Amino acid sequence: MKTVNFLIEKVADGYTAYAQDFSILAEADTLHEVYADAREALAAQCEATGENAADFQVAFRYDFATLFEVYNIVNVKALSARLGMNNSLISQYITGKKEPGPKQKAKIEQGLHEFAKELLQFSFA
Repeated sequence: MKTVNFLIEKVADGYTAYAQDFSILAEADTLHEVYADAREALAAQCEATGENAADFQVAFRYDFATLFEVYNIVNVKALSARLGMNNSLISQYITGKKEPGPKQKAKIEQGLHEFAKELLQFSFA
């Protein structure tokens, strides 16, 4: 099965989803709408090219700014302390003033995944 990777970005009037390898761009007002529009655009492209949309898996990826806007429960200061990284550096990644290298991206991604696994263990008393 082939994977179509869409990059989700927040824009002034909503969200975009772009799959560079497939030349697909979807735009919508909300995140859920852009997910649906991206899938519809893939289906339309598959129909035009004679491919089967069921042969494709869709994955959504985020730039730093969009990740922290969409999942605004992640506190930058707490995350930086958890990762042992400078708070202002992570803030610069989020605002786009700096671009993290592959090692930094991997470190942040791993830290977020570990945090998510811990949340799965959470339950109210």
